[in-house]
Amino acid sequence: MHATRAARARALGWRFVCALSLAATVVVFALFGCREEFVNDIDTNRAPDTYLTGAPPESTTTFYRVHLYWYGNDADGVVTGYEWAISDSLPGQADTLDYAYTTVTDSVFLMPVSERQQVLGHRFWVRAIDNEGKVDPEPAFAFFGAADPTPPVPYFTLAEAWLGPAQHPTWRMVLDDSTNTRTPTDTLPAGASVRFRWTGYDGDWGLDEFGNPIHVGNVTGYEHFLFPGQAAQRGGPADTVASYTDLQNGKYEFRLRAFDDAGFAGLDPALRTFVWNMDPETFFFTGVTPDGDTLPHCFVTSPAWTGAHEFFYGDTIPLTADAAGRIVTNTIHISFDGRDPDDLLGTGVSAFEWRSSAGIWSSPSDTLRNISQTSRRADDFDFQVRCQDGYGRKDGSPPKFRISVDKQPVLRDTITVDPLVLQYPMEGENVSLAQLAAWGWKLPVRVIARDPDHTVKTFDYQFRLMSAIYTPQTALKPNEGQPAEIQLNFNPSWPTGSYVLQVKVAERGFGLRSNEPVIHFNVVP
Repeated sequence: MHATRAARARALGWRFVCALSLAATVVVFALFGCREEFVNDIDTNRAPDTYLTGAPPESTTTFYRVHLYWYGNDADGVVTGYEWAISDSLPGQADTLDYAYTTVTDSVFLMPVSERQQVLGHRFWVRAIDNEGKVDPEPAFAFFGAADPTPPVPYFTLAEAWLGPAQHPTWRMVLDDSTNTRTPTDTLPAGASVRFRWTGYDGDWGLDEFGNPIHVGNVTGYEHFLFPGQAAQRGGPADTVASYTDLQNGKYEFRLRAFDDAGFAGLDPALRTFVWNMDPETFFFTGVTPDGDTLPHCFVTSPAWTGAHEFFYGDTIPLTADAAGRIVTNTIHISFDGRDPDDLLGTGVSAFEWRSSAGIWSSPSDTLRNISQTSRRADDFDFQVRCQDGYGRKDGSPPKFRISVDKQPVLRDTITVDPLVLQYPMEGENVSLAQLAAWGWKLPVRVIARDPDHTVKTFDYQFRLMSAIYTPQTALKPNEGQPAEIQLNFNPSWPTGSYVLQVKVAERGFGLRSNEPVIHFNVVP
């Protein structure tokens, strides 16, 4: 039994050892067989932290040259570098920015400003990188506005036009400071070429490390173009010359802008404006007046007279009537022509147009160089005519021929009747206070009107003394040749001296003219 018990004991011991061995095997498998899975989920390197230690206060505005300071800290290693980026004012872009690498902890940055916007908001981002290449997942940032207080100023050192070869021009002119885009002051003859040269200056100032003011602005480039006909051309600081030799008829603007190191170009470009191709010139034919002056003239035909009568600029054509007293139609004949002062095409002028006063221009005619206008009523109008050159450019300042029909009524000093009728008072006549008192302080007025055209037989009258209101005489409508008589009140308290009697006489019937002649007289003691 002892042996059996010993054998059993040995057998139990073996089983126990086997069980221990199996348990150990399971533990070993658990510890070593799954090691790789646990290692991949554990990262013992902590990310660095980043701090902005010097930046403009949040949401303030500063000069576009900004000195920024930062540093980083890594709890389980060292910071070996940084990445920085500049974005617009929108947040939430830290993972999509284009970062640049640096090892320094401060730098001066040029914050970009829009070409046409003097202040622009920005966010500056910076993040640290440790010795194992790990990047701060939450970069430090600051938001502020960058301002460019002084836009760069471009200015012209040359602006000229010329005809012929550039080296030996037959004609040359300097373009003035013409900035009017609606009405340029310079007009160049057809065939002219133009040339521009310029420079620029940026007046931005900053402070050095000791607080002293220093000039920091720089012009980094220019943009120019000739409008119309050319797209904008952009170049560097040495791009300062432009020439044009293939221009066509029309108005032009040469626009120039300078860009500084912040990208700002200012709001208004420098300008030079001009017109290529001079206006054609239209003119009326002229004649010599009886006084020896040379003036534009016209010829008028009428049933009231024989042949054509000559009239000059400023004359009034009579309103005429036939033997029965009926108004007849006059016909006004005007001749004109034109010339092209820079007839590069050799085609001369053509396509004449005309209008009366501010009316619509007539349809053009290539051959018409005279026009006839009819009139049978009182009228005033400016007859205008213009031509165009081979490029289709029209005369921009067409001449005017002033035409008036129907002469003004006038006053007669005397009229031969029995007895003789006299105007009263006569020009310069003396009227005594005693005479006015004898008349009951009533000034008798007597005038006689006539129509130089002999077409109107009746007139309307109004009178006034000095600057008083006109006194209409609605019942006073005498025929031509008959006197108009009225008594005007004269105040006895009025002083002696010079007085003015004013008469308004207007035609009735076919005529529309009126006249306001003045008669001076004196009141004496």
